[in-house]
Amino acid sequence: MNMARKVGIGIWVWVLVVVVKPGLAQSSDKLPSWVVFPEKEWVRITPGEAGLDEQKFRQILAQSRVGPGTWGGVKIKPDQWGAVLVRGGYLVWSWGNPKFKTQSASLGKCFTRVVFGLAVEAGLLDPDEPIYKTWTGRGQLSHPHKYLDTGHHRRLTWRHLLEHQGGFVLESGYHWRRRFGKVSFLRVPPWARWTGDPLFDNYSHIPPGTRTYYSSGGYWRLGQALTALWNQDLKKVLDERIFRHLGIPADRWDWLPGKVVHDTKDFYPDFPGYGEYVDPPYEINGHVVRGGPGWVVMSAEDLARFGLLIATGGVWKGKRLIGAKWLRGHAGVGIHVVAGDPKTLVAIAKINTRGFPFGQKVGTRGHFSFPKELITGPVQVTPRPRPSSSGT
Repeated sequence: MNMARKVGIGIWVWVLVVVVKPGLAQSSDKLPSWVVFPEKEWVRITPGEAGLDEQKFRQILAQSRVGPGTWGGVKIKPDQWGAVLVRGGYLVWSWGNPKFKTQSASLGKCFTRVVFGLAVEAGLLDPDEPIYKTWTGRGQLSHPHKYLDTGHHRRLTWRHLLEHQGGFVLESGYHWRRRFGKVSFLRVPPWARWTGDPLFDNYSHIPPGTRTYYSSGGYWRLGQALTALWNQDLKKVLDERIFRHLGIPADRWDWLPGKVVHDTKDFYPDFPGYGEYVDPPYEINGHVVRGGPGWVVMSAEDLARFGLLIATGGVWKGKRLIGAKWLRGHAGVGIHVVAGDPKTLVAIAKINTRGFPFGQKVGTRGHFSFPKELITGPVQVTPRPRPSSSGT
């Protein structure tokens, strides 16, 4: 290599190094030295200590109207909402009551994705193998046309359900029975064979892989299949393999069983019979089938721990818990959100909250990018004075 070329390469390397904005994480398993992990409680720091432009941050807050939000006719009390923003393992800001817990609609789909990823990494499943080779549902699913070794289902792979390509319809017994809902995305798609019976109609209507169509019905079937695969309660799988490492005790969160959603006619009072598409089986080999489409009960503070795991790409206290590809944020009807940004190491979480100024586009695909213009550098925490040995 001649000298001119060496010099040119050296200049480009120097440029690549200096243009990286301070305080942004690099794409590597090795996290910045300033990243910490919460113990029993989050350590609160100021926006300035968190490496944020405090003036701009406070301007955004002043222009926001963060407050309680609800959906589907659910009534909430003044303290039944909360949100948090964390960076690098520190709590930067909180709103409302961040310890409040309630079911979080579709947000739990990102937990189902984690259970799926853990199964792949454990060698329990091949994402592109037909599900019927593991579980057919014969004698357990409510109708023979749903059996996974019958009709379109013979082509139904694990990945099809994970990526909403299984040919299942959206959800909602209430809207399905009326054929057309008030919202366009709740309408019966033209390719579905509508009977008006939400339970009967929860199956693959078209060949899997034909189209991508967001489906809670498909995720319910995925949750059933994963329960059969693990031969365990999926909450227990997450407790043992993920959440105990994050400092979230098993008794501090819940994941509603599908039968509860199906049987609770006023789950969303404005939509009586909302969960009628959640079909049996509700137990498999004695293990309760959790709500694969969502309905996780967790506080914003604890959801933020999961958001931090997303931001770190699956690493916690130097140990990789899961591959980054299986970690994705999610939003539940806009008022429940969890997300993490690996580039800035910012994570957000909210429950029953509207007007939150960050993460409006998280949606169903989990994309979250914290504004880079608010980052001034890495987290730099000012040491707090410690009490003397005499306690004075």
